[in-house]
Amino acid sequence: MLDVQTFKTVLENTPLVSIDLCLICNDQILLGRRRNEPLKGLWFTPGGRIHKNETWQSALLRIAKVELGLSGIAVEGFALMGIWDHFYNNSALNQNISTHYVNLPHYAEFKSAPQITLDDQHGEFKWFDLSIVSNDETSHPYMRNYASWLLNKIGDADD
Repeated sequence: MLDVQTFKTVLENTPLVSIDLCLICNDQILLGRRRNEPLKGLWFTPGGRIHKNETWQSALLRIAKVELGLSGIAVEGFALMGIWDHFYNNSALNQNISTHYVNLPHYAEFKSAPQITLDDQHGEFKWFDLSIVSNDETSHPYMRNYASWLLNKIGDADD
């Protein structure tokens, strides 16, 4: 882990590479109410940054375990949704330092809702209808984009 001053320098000068996890069950997406910035208090997918010398596969499994309590899952159960830029006016460290993530969101469909363990980064987790999130102006724009993308992908698979 980086010390605070080094991480601050990184935030000020470079993008972070991250993975968001979109868990889908019965046309619903799992979102957590964030406890930390950016997006404190908003509903968002669980996710995290990839650490130096950590493969994206290891990061995906670590994030699933640490943020959701999911172990025994396979990377092969997730599919890449593409590469998305996320820009925020603040950061976990400072309201005046912006954050840029190069995000590699992945999704996995579950036949029944997995047992989720609450972590320290989320106040609660809840399942939301993809069709509602995709059109709900109170949902963060990145969540609306994810929900729309997933509806198109899942809808294509059902055809």
